[in-house]
Amino acid sequence: MKFKYKSVEEMSIQELIGQLIMVGLPSTSLDEEYKKFISDYKIGNFILFARNYSNTVQMKKFMEELYDYTYNVTGSFPLVSIDQEGGMVVRMFKDVTFPASPLTTSATHVKDAPYHTGYIIGKDMLKLGVNLNLAPCLEINEGLANPLVNVRGYGATKEIVLQNAGRFVDGIQDSGALSCLKHFPGAGSSTKDTHLELSLIEDDCETLLNYNMYPFLKLLRSDALMSSHCIFKSFEEVPTTLSYEILTNVLRKEVNYEGLIISDGMEMKAILDHYGIAGGTVKALQAGCDILLLCHDYDFQKEALDAVKEAIDNGDLSIELIKEKVRRINKAKEKLRKGLEKHFTKEEYVISDEEHQYMQNVVDESYTLVKGKAPYLNDKTLIMTPKAIVRSIVEDEFDSRDLTKSMKKAFPNNDVVEFKNDFEFVDEILKMSKNYENILIYSYDAYNDEVQKATINKLLKFNQNVYVISIKGPTDQQYFEGLVNYACLYEYTPNSIRTIIKQLKEKFEFKGKLPL
Repeated sequence: MKFKYKSVEEMSIQELIGQLIMVGLPSTSLDEEYKKFISDYKIGNFILFARNYSNTVQMKKFMEELYDYTYNVTGSFPLVSIDQEGGMVVRMFKDVTFPASPLTTSATHVKDAPYHTGYIIGKDMLKLGVNLNLAPCLEINEGLANPLVNVRGYGATKEIVLQNAGRFVDGIQDSGALSCLKHFPGAGSSTKDTHLELSLIEDDCETLLNYNMYPFLKLLRSDALMSSHCIFKSFEEVPTTLSYEILTNVLRKEVNYEGLIISDGMEMKAILDHYGIAGGTVKALQAGCDILLLCHDYDFQKEALDAVKEAIDNGDLSIELIKEKVRRINKAKEKLRKGLEKHFTKEEYVISDEEHQYMQNVVDESYTLVKGKAPYLNDKTLIMTPKAIVRSIVEDEFDSRDLTKSMKKAFPNNDVVEFKNDFEFVDEILKMSKNYENILIYSYDAYNDEVQKATINKLLKFNQNVYVISIKGPTDQQYFEGLVNYACLYEYTPNSIRTIIKQLKEKFEFKGKLPL
């Protein structure tokens, strides 16, 4: 495997342009059409999703092919990025150590879990040829109340976010991989999803600098950061990705940040609907981005690359500016060489039983008893479970994530009822509940599910022997009235399902603490 790259002076104009766009690949291997696209446009960097991953054998073979082909047509090995945050935002989840969510690592009793999680993720990535983790998220989730940040963040205060996200960054970088802070300058106060719409944040500059941006400004050792598409009105009334004021004047000139600036996905509605791909691409590069993410659409990828070439030809983008960006990219590639040479070898990837058990312990010891008594099970217990529904564009489906099925298998003598998306279900359960001594209710994103909310609140009103356990962090708590017994986990994953069953069988001590 060749971990070499061309100097900026050796690159053609097209090769320079090809380094600035990080494209998403359509499948689990390179087909002839996409090979031609890479060759014609000299594509230098790639982003992977769950659609690109089947198992470790396939992924390693795919990456070997991608590295070799990219090197042959560009003279440089590629940056290959992925969102491997942990918990419910992972793209590789079969045959690898399944990493805990950020909030799990903040809540767990296991010492220095964010660092070890980052290190394990980074090492697993490099073994398969993936070298840039688009993580961690640095949004501050005040009161753990923002459902958009939720378990992707590290906590409710800027100090907790800085401490734990900083250790995750150290773990990633010590493994030899690259880290990427997101989403600068911190959109924890946003209530809109920029995948779907434009979000305006009206905090004043002092608040942004001393609060939202605080973790970013203290973690400038990170190799890269990703720009938010939110508008921070007090700086400039355009999305951060397109803001010269924020990315160049503040981040480069005032703060002296030297790492890569990577855009969030340029196909997201906040950019696409208001600026278009071509216009957004040129504006983002002018503003200060070094690499632009074009994740999904082949035509959009070509449009962006053509737009950069046209902007260079007509003088809207200078060659010197482009070269400056590619020098930063080459600097990141130079840093990667040692980790790739150590880990991306011909050896077969084998999952570590020790690391797998470590991650399970992290989740086990994050289980948090917020108030009241711990859930318990007897032969007169009713168990209520949610469906595993992906409620966010950034989350992925897992093959082995079915709490209902797992509970029925583990406790065949108990009645296990899955929530239905039907208000008649509320009255059915209320009648049914009178036949049981206690009720265990596992909630999942109840804030966004009116049937869950109505069912739980009615049961709490008429039955005090109810135990509510939120699987995806404590956000749901604020929507329940009269809670007596409440606990939470911080991810709906195979690991957390095992934790739930283990707690009921072994009655272990709850060791987790809310990251407040």
